[in-house]
Amino acid sequence: MKPNVKIGSFLMAVVMIFSVLIVSGCTPMSLNKEWSYKSGDKELAIGVYIYSLDTAYQKAKSFAEKLDDYDETKDSWLEMEITDDDGKKEVASKWIKDQAKLMCLSYLVLDEQIEKEKVDISKDTIASADEQAETYWNVGQYADYGYVMPMKNDLEPYGISLESFRYCSTEYSVKYQALFDKLYKEGGSKEVTNEELTKYFNDNYTDYSYFSVNLYTSSTDEAGQSTNVAMSDKEAKKVTDEIDGYVKDVNGGKSYDDVLKAYMKANEIESDPSTSNIENLENSSLGDEVKEAIKKLDNKKAAAVKVGSGENAVYYFVYKRNIKDAAKDYLADENNSANVLSSMKGEEFADYIEELTKSLDYEENTSVINQYEPKMFFVPVEPTTSAEESSDSSAKE
Repeated sequence: MKPNVKIGSFLMAVVMIFSVLIVSGCTPMSLNKEWSYKSGDKELAIGVYIYSLDTAYQKAKSFAEKLDDYDETKDSWLEMEITDDDGKKEVASKWIKDQAKLMCLSYLVLDEQIEKEKVDISKDTIASADEQAETYWNVGQYADYGYVMPMKNDLEPYGISLESFRYCSTEYSVKYQALFDKLYKEGGSKEVTNEELTKYFNDNYTDYSYFSVNLYTSSTDEAGQSTNVAMSDKEAKKVTDEIDGYVKDVNGGKSYDDVLKAYMKANEIESDPSTSNIENLENSSLGDEVKEAIKKLDNKKAAAVKVGSGENAVYYFVYKRNIKDAAKDYLADENNSANVLSSMKGEEFADYIEELTKSLDYEENTSVINQYEPKMFFVPVEPTTSAEESSDSSAKE
């Protein structure tokens, strides 16, 4: 949130595992039945506030860990000045409480707007979400992989009930998306036309392919330990010269597909070694060197880029297509078009929700809220032996 952390990015990142869920519309009740904030007939349980406080605490902790004098064995960082993702500086404990309040107001705003815009959410979606939320609560999100870690074990001791957890995570996540769709899709008050979406896609997305070759050899010993050894200059040059030749072929007019086939044939590779994708490079997980090389390319051109050095060096062949050629088919897919729309209007929508919190008519149960402080979530990490010895040595000096 601005000037703090956007609800649309901050909270949604925390609950991203619930991205396709929603829960019933009942008002959650906390374990001790107290309320925290209310607006009109909507009342938030104190568990909702505690969950928000915990969420903000975890985010603030990630900022504090970047400080030179951060000490994980003490809660003193809560009184240190942190800098959030938007560059705002604030004492950690105050930042946490401000964010928790803002999240609660955003919940109320979302409920208000869902009613105002007459957003309809199917019963099947609600039922599916109820089931999923309870699964996470009872066995955790990794149970399918054999790791049973019930979320209730972490949340219930603080006074957060299943209802509050569900309301803050699954319900918020999908209601947020449902309202976004209502406003920005066809017929909405902020409708984005197909022409506008296509223009944004063409201006911000990239259609690319790449494959890579290691400039080192790997071996594994009897103990299973892998070791990389850098190629000799002669060996590395043979590899880079080959890739440079393919780059020259593409830039000279040969098709990417033909060049890829030639590379695979020359190196007796049966499975396609390349990776192809269409995405906004600003949000890409590609390494910076590869990303920048792709950005600099003209359409239907290729380049080679070396990443790393010595026993970690890798040589990349990168190719860029004309994004306009992919627009029609890509945006015809409902999931793709939804993702592009989210990229286009996500920040604007987050700002819109935040702006509505400023004019929200609400009540705060201050005496109850003040019973909960960020430090309640602090769990000290025991110092290592070396750290203890260093501390003892310093004390003796």
